[in-house]
Amino acid sequence: MTVTPARPKYVGGAVPRREDPRLLLGRGRYVADIALPGTVSLAVLRSPVPHARITRIDTSAALAAEGVLAVLTFDDIRAEVTPLPCIDVYPDTRPALQTVLADGVVRYVGEPVAALVATDDYLAEDALDLIEVDYQELPAVADLERAVAPDAPLLYPEFGGNVVNTVHQDVGDPDESFATAEHVYQETFTIHRYAPVPMETRGVVADLDPITDRLVLYTSTQFPHLVRQFLSGVLSLPESGIRVVAPDVGGGFGGKCEFYPEEVLAPLLTRRLRRPVKWIEDRREHLVAASHAREQRHRVSAAVAADGTVTALDVESWTNNGAAFCTLATTPASISSAMTRGPYRIPNYRARAHTVVTNKTPLAVYRGAGHPQAALVMERMMDIIAADLGLDRVELRLRNMLGPAELPNDRGTDIVLAGHVVYDTGDYPESLRRGAELIGYPEFEIERRAALGQGRMLGIGFCCFVEETAIGPYESAVVRVDGAGKVTVLTGSSPHGQGHVTTFSQLVADELDIDIADVTVLHGDTDVVTEGVGTFASRSGAIGGAAARRAAEAVKHKALAIAGHLLEIDPADLEWHDGAARALGSPDTSMSLGQIATAATPWNPPLPGGMDWNLTATYQHQAPGIAFSNATHAAKLEVDPETGQVRVLDYVVVHDCGTVINPMIVEGQVHGGVAQGLGGTFFEELVYDEQARPKTRTLHDYLMPTVGDMPWIRTSHMQSPTPLNPYGIKGAGEGGASGSPGALVNALADALGVTLTSDGPWTPERVLELLPENS
Repeated sequence: MTVTPARPKYVGGAVPRREDPRLLLGRGRYVADIALPGTVSLAVLRSPVPHARITRIDTSAALAAEGVLAVLTFDDIRAEVTPLPCIDVYPDTRPALQTVLADGVVRYVGEPVAALVATDDYLAEDALDLIEVDYQELPAVADLERAVAPDAPLLYPEFGGNVVNTVHQDVGDPDESFATAEHVYQETFTIHRYAPVPMETRGVVADLDPITDRLVLYTSTQFPHLVRQFLSGVLSLPESGIRVVAPDVGGGFGGKCEFYPEEVLAPLLTRRLRRPVKWIEDRREHLVAASHAREQRHRVSAAVAADGTVTALDVESWTNNGAAFCTLATTPASISSAMTRGPYRIPNYRARAHTVVTNKTPLAVYRGAGHPQAALVMERMMDIIAADLGLDRVELRLRNMLGPAELPNDRGTDIVLAGHVVYDTGDYPESLRRGAELIGYPEFEIERRAALGQGRMLGIGFCCFVEETAIGPYESAVVRVDGAGKVTVLTGSSPHGQGHVTTFSQLVADELDIDIADVTVLHGDTDVVTEGVGTFASRSGAIGGAAARRAAEAVKHKALAIAGHLLEIDPADLEWHDGAARALGSPDTSMSLGQIATAATPWNPPLPGGMDWNLTATYQHQAPGIAFSNATHAAKLEVDPETGQVRVLDYVVVHDCGTVINPMIVEGQVHGGVAQGLGGTFFEELVYDEQARPKTRTLHDYLMPTVGDMPWIRTSHMQSPTPLNPYGIKGAGEGGASGSPGALVNALADALGVTLTSDGPWTPERVLELLPENS
């Protein structure tokens, strides 16, 4: 059998997104759009205090209120549910697991205390006010430093402290390097807390199938198959009795990569009432009840030789986890501790990364999940070292960078759930050189002096990083051909804006050498796609896409075998070309995929050799290791010394995600990530007072960037294919967010001529405070 390699017809091209016309024309179907007959409304009573013992709950008035059908407290469901799962715990982790409703103690403002169902949203919200709860307030703690003090209020007294997990990373002999170092630098960096804020808030609709009595849950999630698994465990139901559907999802960013109490409450209540139950989160709830992001503190020491070579790094970090574990609680600390060295050689390394509970909303993964923090810390240190030694910032980085000949490179660290860190491929120095050239770094000092003469303060900042992508353990795909020769792809990846329909269609169309319009991609329904993992950690193209293409390859081999039988030609004398099996040397003797599919019907005579007529193939792509993308971000910005206003003038990203499936989609992912990094650097902040009461309660308080704040972003693609899948694909979804905070903060520090040890948010008021005349 001869298989001619598929022509690069679609992969690598800027194919327009196939999913967009429907969404742009308002034909999307989100959870809020699902209107089942007889649907009733779920509302959740949330704690107004950060830490308290519940001494009394009286639901009688609410239960008697107009339209109210049911009210639940934890005592009502105690025998039916287990705590919510956390899947990234270490063996010695203290399990600060959250219950579906508060079990006697509340630990953050926004924690669910009771739930009720009424005939409409308004009656449900009104009835919440009738639930009487007596709280005996307890001391609360919000600040990381205070939380780890010996006399800190304890969220879980049985643990004996608020540090619930510590990740250890040890490489080489840091102590020897520090003892003999020419220079030692020490800094403490803070990364503030912010929120994912997707366009669509969370939502669930639970129902019972009228025929099978199976539970059906529509939910705005990034991993419907894992929701099915978690729901099965919490409610002690067989997975076969649960169907989970993720319809259109209006952004996730990690905030929907969690399993939440409402995804249990709605099923509990629909089983009681035998009616569909619906809950849609509002923005006030989102800012206190959905997972938060980023907040860490890093104490960093660097041992540096006289020539600027960094010989050792010692990092101790604390992650403000909030009051309880989310599904992925220790991952931010694990990733930031494993990846702080980024693209730099630094042979000796020690990290201690502590996860700390406080009386804030639980924190979890958010686009980049530890990479932005690690990159900002390392890149700030590089600028600080360069300035002290009088070295050029780019030259210092190049002096310390791993080169292509040093890859693959075992970094000696590990990431929870993902595994051991071995950098696979890349050219980190070339990425930096290209970024410096594109941003105009060689001529920048001339531009800076001219701007100063006009009263303008300019700065350039760089951020170079390596990020873990394409983690496993696997992803599933089914490719099947119908009687008309059209192809359907079922994928366990569940998109929320990434363009799966387009990119998976490109991969499959190229493998089968057919028109992309003949490919349909289905996802997000556990009854349609029976196995899957989900979409997170920049894994979809490399894991889900690889599975889809390998399944298409299997279909092609099966089609060649069937064609050989029907044409009475040895399959070894056939080639696959232009969507057809064709005889070598005789192109007129051929069968198209559609003709093969039409002939391949179960009522035909049996095929020889155990072959079957079914033009369907299933493939699970197992991840043999982690694929590592890399990038250089370069930002040029201007500070107005009169107002403190910062304007980003130019932004360059040199991005390497291995084989690029669709450059337009990669650029869109980069642009979106940069917007989130810019928002966190200059606008977004979740503020708490000293008693752990949130002061940021609406979007009036929580500032978001607009299109007017965004610079023009120029993206340059490098391609260093990974050997970890047959197509060389790495992940691209988080690179924009991972590098932008570091580049922007470095640019701001350069413009102001100050040492910055915080990621912001650098509002105009705070920028003005940094100016020499105001400091």
